Amino acid sequence: MTPSPTTTISSLSRTRTERRPKTRFTRGSALLHEDVVTPVHHHDEAQDAMLVEVDGTSRTMSGCEADSYVTQRYDLPELTEVEHVDGGPRFVKRRHVLAGAAAGFGALLTATSMPRYAFAAPAAGRPQGLLVCVFMRGGFDGLSAVVPVNDPAYYAARKTIAVPAGRTLPLDGTWGLSTHMRALKPLWDAGELAIIQGVGSPEVSRSHFADQVTVERAAPASVRSGWLGRYLQAASADTGTFRGVSVGSSTVLSLTTKALETVAVSSIDAFDLTVWGSERLRSHVRTAIDEMYRGAGGEVQMTASATMDAAEQLQQVRASQPRAGSGYPTSTWGKGLAEIARMAKSGAGIEVACIDIGDWDMHAGLGAASDEQAWFARRARDFAEGLAAFRQDLGGMWDSTTVVTMSEFGRRVAENGGGGVDHGQGNTMFVMGGTVRGGRVLGTVPSLEAANLSLGDVPITLDYRQALSEIVSARLGGGADLGAVFPGFTPGKPLGIV
Repeated sequence: MTPSPTTTISSLSRTRTERRPKTRFTRGSALLHEDVVTPVHHHDEAQDAMLVEVDGTSRTMSGCEADSYVTQRYDLPELTEVEHVDGGPRFVKRRHVLAGAAAGFGALLTATSMPRYAFAAPAAGRPQGLLVCVFMRGGFDGLSAVVPVNDPAYYAARKTIAVPAGRTLPLDGTWGLSTHMRALKPLWDAGELAIIQGVGSPEVSRSHFADQVTVERAAPASVRSGWLGRYLQAASADTGTFRGVSVGSSTVLSLTTKALETVAVSSIDAFDLTVWGSERLRSHVRTAIDEMYRGAGGEVQMTASATMDAAEQLQQVRASQPRAGSGYPTSTWGKGLAEIARMAKSGAGIEVACIDIGDWDMHAGLGAASDEQAWFARRARDFAEGLAAFRQDLGGMWDSTTVVTMSEFGRRVAENGGGGVDHGQGNTMFVMGGTVRGGRVLGTVPSLEAANLSLGDVPITLDYRQALSEIVSARLGGGADLGAVFPGFTPGKPLGIV
């Protein structure tokens, strides 16, 4: 049972002379050591894991394994180490605040577990606007979405699941957009949607976990941060409100960085202080915590204030913005996009948002294009209709918004015996927004004859970081140090996306 605010405050206030035997928190302790542990998101939340630095190398562990490793090798936060004196507590470290949230102590608990915030104002002269990264977890099948309608090898390889030309919307004479994604066609016609083919990571392994880590890091394995986290760091000054948000239950690897923190919000309406009782009691708790941490200074003061300020800011968002614009799908994906639009329109200062749309791992039962209720058909409609509603909801803000999609890998060219497609390599990216030079299919994919394939897969003819680097460069300005955002990558010939 979560202790009452009064009990919590007295526990945190216990002096060193009165302290009880140390209480060691095992569950969640790995998250308190961000210097050696990085949480990694998986398209199946049951397979979420941790990257743990062990003797100079990164090892993959489950949450329990990481907790055990940290518990055995590192000192854990002890709430009773905190001494409360006039002017604020002493001996307080940032991990004490995080431990309180993880263990259920304190009114710092919110509906989102382990909230993370990005504190940084835009650096002077930086272009403003919203960058949305959509991760299509599970391995998106680009060939079922954007179809090579003139390639006989495609139809020969997919006897039952190939998309007939008659069930596509013509794009450029070579490619057709699946009618299940028809909601995106107006963006294409308006020149606000570009499609990139043959993209992927040169380090592709066909492992969900390994490749998700690779593409979200977008840097050598020794780099312990994500590309969007480094982008925010490059684009930010030292102070300001939170600017990066991950919609869902955890912060995605793309947004991680030691320099800034980012928030994970599953629902604006649910994100608030968890306090039993009236609004008056909530106010008293806020005052008590302010007094408790005001004198601590440094990171601990910032973390405590951050949690409170963010809760209050989102309270203002709730008051100023309706729950959602019209037209969104009722799915988790649709609701998540509506939350992003709601925050963006509120003026809360959101610059980067990450959102997942999963369930693309279609090894069997992908479904015929003629079946409106088939697996791929339903996911494709959800994806396209959500983004179309998002564009409509943002209104004039769409002019300064860029949406880019990613996936860990594509699918194989040939369908398997179960009417699905297995893990592959080259894939499709969508880039859309008011500043996108759209209405074009970019990248190169040869005829899908066996001799042209890479071990039976669509060959990777373009490093996915080329597209990301152009988006980042446009946002940071022509003099941007792309090497800081994409270390180890040298951009090639520009695609001219934005």
